Amino acid sequence: MSSLYEVSIPVYTDIVKTTQSILKKGEDHIKDGAELVKLKIADDMLPLDKQVFIIVATGRKLIERVTGGEPVDTPMKDYSLPECHELLEALLAELSKVDRSQVDPRATTEVPCKFGPEEFKASARDYVFGYPIPTGYFHLNMIYALLRGKGVPLGKKDYMGEFMKTFTKA
Repeated sequence: MSSLYEVSIPVYTDIVKTTQSILKKGEDHIKDGAELVKLKIADDMLPLDKQVFIIVATGRKLIERVTGGEPVDTPMKDYSLPECHELLEALLAELSKVDRSQVDPRATTEVPCKFGPEEFKASARDYVFGYPIPTGYFHLNMIYALLRGKGVPLGKKDYMGEFMKTFTKA
């Protein structure tokens, strides 16, 4: 069985790195950064900058919950494209500082989880599988869809590359 660290920090790191790479490809295709960060598929949907924000805020909550550390506030606001890149880079730096010895002993520790107005609690392990990992993938998928919808030439390899980096060709 994988450790709590293995199923959380490296997986979320891959989500963030994939977000960075597809965002960069989107930026190369859509030269207007102000347009790019406001992309939406539907009127009632959050724009691309908020999709990035949620990936970052969720990653910071993940770190807090699996290490027992202090929360890092990420304000919800409108973000420019350079600010989106800065947020993602800062989160990668934070994720890289997480030590396995801080995480693995907390697998059965009860942690809070707020989902909209509802509050829950779960073991850190259940929290990882039930909230930050699916949330990270969901918002990464939204960013991918937003960019594809605007004609950015993304394919499955762009999405899967970071997740398959340890694979070798047969």
